Amino acid sequence: MAKLMSIFRNNVVIYLTSRYVTYFLQFVTSLVIAAKLGPFHFGVWGFILLLLNYFQQCHFGIYNSMNVLYVQHREDARLSNDYLVNSIVLECYLALVVFGLYAIYHFSGLSFFSKYNADKYLFIVCCIAVLQYFSNLFINIFRVKNRLLSVAFCQSVIVLLNFACIFFFTGEKLIYALVLGYLVGNIVIVTHALCSRLFELKGVTFSLAMQRQIVGKGIMLFLYNTGFYFIIISIRTIISGKYEVEEFGLFTFSFSLAHAVMLLLESLTFVVFPKMIGKLSSPDTNEVKTALYGYREVYMTSAHGLIYVALLFFPLILHFFPKYGGALTSMNLIALTILLDTSRCGYTELLIAHNKEKKLSAITLFVLALDVALAIVAAYVLRVPFSYVILAAMVSYLVFATLVAFEGRRLVPKPDTPLLADVFPPRLAIPFLAALVVCVLQLEYVVFVPLLLFAALNIRACKHVAQTAKGILAKPELVNL
Repeated sequence: MAKLMSIFRNNVVIYLTSRYVTYFLQFVTSLVIAAKLGPFHFGVWGFILLLLNYFQQCHFGIYNSMNVLYVQHREDARLSNDYLVNSIVLECYLALVVFGLYAIYHFSGLSFFSKYNADKYLFIVCCIAVLQYFSNLFINIFRVKNRLLSVAFCQSVIVLLNFACIFFFTGEKLIYALVLGYLVGNIVIVTHALCSRLFELKGVTFSLAMQRQIVGKGIMLFLYNTGFYFIIISIRTIISGKYEVEEFGLFTFSFSLAHAVMLLLESLTFVVFPKMIGKLSSPDTNEVKTALYGYREVYMTSAHGLIYVALLFFPLILHFFPKYGGALTSMNLIALTILLDTSRCGYTELLIAHNKEKKLSAITLFVLALDVALAIVAAYVLRVPFSYVILAAMVSYLVFATLVAFEGRRLVPKPDTPLLADVFPPRLAIPFLAALVVCVLQLEYVVFVPLLLFAALNIRACKHVAQTAKGILAKPELVNL
């Protein structure tokens, strides 16, 4: 009983439980929103989210840089506090840029978003974007300070507000309510952070040199993070421009459901990221190698298992949403594309830990250019159905994972597997290829085959995943800095 109670008092367990409950609510909310709005208005809502994604990714790496610099200087409390406060100042500069761009757009009489009738939401979207910059920074500060309960609160507010909106609004009024939910939710997050004494202003050094250091490191991390996320954002943008609003609505619906599965793992990676940076920064190369390959095995195995199970349930979900019946192929291929993204895990953290941001950003920009080119060819030259444009991102993710693994393997002692077998182990590649064939050829009646292949080929890896989960439950301090 005492052991059970210690698990329930475990901050990591409480955090992950709150995230999974929140993700469930988010999943249900997305389904209800899709049902209430229909493909056209859901396409409009998807476009608003796309605008927010653009703003959210244009953060210049400030909170990414703060994360790394705080971890690297965590033994010096005063210096780490200076990094936090100067990061907040930089976010203030970024807020001025956002409102300046809005003023230029508004007074110039331009109208880029008439297809989606989004101009009327733009000022609120800009306000949300500014608040999100601060929200993301504060959430990361909570994380590096091991305050997971505050992280859980901040990451749940907007979902809960959106969940409340679905009971009272429908149609275009629902879109307004959801936008206001994002606005109010971010205000609550920022207010909570400012009342939580996350940082000290007394004795702090406001330093342009320190701000240049944060931006200098952050720009490279920004090019990596933003460039990488733009791989999928560019696909969404091309589909929103080339295809009908209803088709973009189907794609948005597909992406929402497929991405919801991977959110289950992203919450855990958010928890362990600072710890991984610390381990991968170790001068002991054998410790680095053990941490790297252990993390890759656990994360990739868990992701593949989750996605193959999800493929079984996607047709069942669509059975209750006949308006979105044409989204199944898109949903399956997006899920497999997101799954292929996990092949980079560990190696990107390794390059960041060893200050290889320039190399990482160069790889990212190359792959982003490749992705855009492939997507444009698919959409505008080959004129494939919207469901298949996502294959451009799938190819890009595989190229990205191969390049970062090639660079990362230079930092670990004598990797004992060939490069491609390391990037995509046969035990995972075989069920993935089976799933890809099933989804492309729309062979829904054998969709269980990838899961069976995965289970047969990954018995040892699944045991490792179970042991790791048990270890975190027993010793939550394992993920602390």
